[in-house]
Amino acid sequence: MSALAISVSEGPHRTIDWMGTLVSSKSRYGDDLWLLDIQTAGWRADQSCVDWKIPVREGDKITAAEHAALVQAAKQFLWTIVTDPPSGRKRISMKTLKGRAEMLKTLMSWMATTGACRFADLDIKTVECFTGWLRERPGQGKRGRLSPHTLVNYLIVVKDLYRQRLKLCDAPLVDPLPFETTYEAAGATRANTRAIPFIPEPIAIDLLSKALCWVEQHGDTIVAAEQLRAQARANGKTRKLGRAISNYSRSALHNAALVDPLGEALDGCYVVRGAAAHLVEACFIVIAGFVGMRVSEILSMKIRAIESRSIGETSVKQSYVVARLFKTVDDPTGRVERWIAPPPVVRAVELLEQLSQRLRDESGRNELFLVKNTQRSEIVPVTQMQIGIRINAFADHIGVPLHEGRRWHFSTHQFRKSFARFIARRDRTQMLRLAEHFKHASVAMTARGYVGTDFDLHQLVDHESRSETAAALERFLTSNQLAGRMGERIAAGNSRFRGRAGEQVRRDYIGFVMKETDLRIHACDYGWCVFQAETARCGGEAAPNEAGRSPAVCLTCANMVVEERHSPYWHDRRSRNAALMGDAQPMTRAVLVEAIEQCDGVLSKLGGQNGEGK
Repeated sequence: MSALAISVSEGPHRTIDWMGTLVSSKSRYGDDLWLLDIQTAGWRADQSCVDWKIPVREGDKITAAEHAALVQAAKQFLWTIVTDPPSGRKRISMKTLKGRAEMLKTLMSWMATTGACRFADLDIKTVECFTGWLRERPGQGKRGRLSPHTLVNYLIVVKDLYRQRLKLCDAPLVDPLPFETTYEAAGATRANTRAIPFIPEPIAIDLLSKALCWVEQHGDTIVAAEQLRAQARANGKTRKLGRAISNYSRSALHNAALVDPLGEALDGCYVVRGAAAHLVEACFIVIAGFVGMRVSEILSMKIRAIESRSIGETSVKQSYVVARLFKTVDDPTGRVERWIAPPPVVRAVELLEQLSQRLRDESGRNELFLVKNTQRSEIVPVTQMQIGIRINAFADHIGVPLHEGRRWHFSTHQFRKSFARFIARRDRTQMLRLAEHFKHASVAMTARGYVGTDFDLHQLVDHESRSETAAALERFLTSNQLAGRMGERIAAGNSRFRGRAGEQVRRDYIGFVMKETDLRIHACDYGWCVFQAETARCGGEAAPNEAGRSPAVCLTCANMVVEERHSPYWHDRRSRNAALMGDAQPMTRAVLVEAIEQCDGVLSKLGGQNGEGK
């Protein structure tokens, strides 16, 4: 019988065999080991298990029987959360169930050391003590402590125990957090619960360009070296060379005279295996950076992952990456989806198929991301944790520059955030290059089509767009040197927002604008557009019209703001026009003079020298 078919509407004392109901296709709630139906790509097998066989430790102040009763109460609580969650709450996923179970085990372990043998013992004072213990517990946050966000999740479990009290045989009798929310109790604020960051632009450009170099320019060489290494090793085994196999393989590689992207000779088995591993990492980075897929979606890719389809009724073909979507999908195996694949991504997938072929042949698997487990001597899929570690190892290997004097730590989701920010900013020159790269008819097609039908990515793009707008407003309201018609108006009237005295006023104003209006600020390489359709000289209706947008047009537009950060563009534009003056015809000279005067006007408003002093 499915757990989802059980009702608890008549209370906990009704005779229901809830312990016999299925928690997954392999386990029941009463089992000591839960094998949950979590098949997300890159998810380790041990992450899908919950072991309820918790031994009583020396120093515990409750008996084994009391401990067993706590475990049973915890299981019943999780059963109600799955079958009959609190009002207004959706049924939790198996991954969330796993997390809640582990937090309950931590709570019960702490209770055993204090002598609390029932969840009914959890009152306001007890929960305060538990929270204090959690704050001092080692974690991965700042200074080795648990992060406020993790504390929130623990307190949600405690609060839900109280919310579900009428459905349970053992639950808190009083509200453990009557005067504050779980976020307030955990001390979670915007300052200490920052979202996953996007990769800083200089770091992202360096990493992606070098990963592209590995994929597009050196991929064939590394694959050839790896195939040569494997073939030489197989030949050595056939000839029964024993320990001489390494020398035999090394000789074959030396004679091939291949080099890696850093110019180092691929003349040893260890070096070649390392280069092949780094090429896999480069392929992952290219896919993540140019498609915006989640790590689970990328790791779910299998052979023949590239599919070509016609665009509409035309003969033009578009390539897609075929993988599986797991988030928001009820099926634990995921749902097949397609993502637009630019040529570098197609190339990366081709290389992955070649690099994984030997492991696929040996194991009978068809995933593209495989690794040999040296301890068990078996071939298994790469996990999300492993690929995260390997991305950072690749960054170290290729020498990605420091960020503010420190090594930037990459996580897989940062690529998705960075991709969303790139789309949200709609930088004119970059979007045009991207549209050309994809052979799209318009930039709008790139911005909309590249995101595709991924609703979560749409939300992420919108979030990054709002963040970019809020950050730009912050700078505008604190600056006294802005160019462009809108910029001059802002600089002339923003005195009340400047300095420490205007900090709260500025914060409230920005909050009002972001909450009550749909204002968006759009970037280009020479300034910002505080877009308002009724005054847009480019003719845009919902956003700037790329076809009608240019420096000359924007400088006459009431929406234009230019900051100091755009000075290099205007200096360069002035220099280029000044260089053409010598041989220019009178009509051309007049146009050049006008362009130079525009640049001088902008630079003078920004408080800098014009191009003559450069």
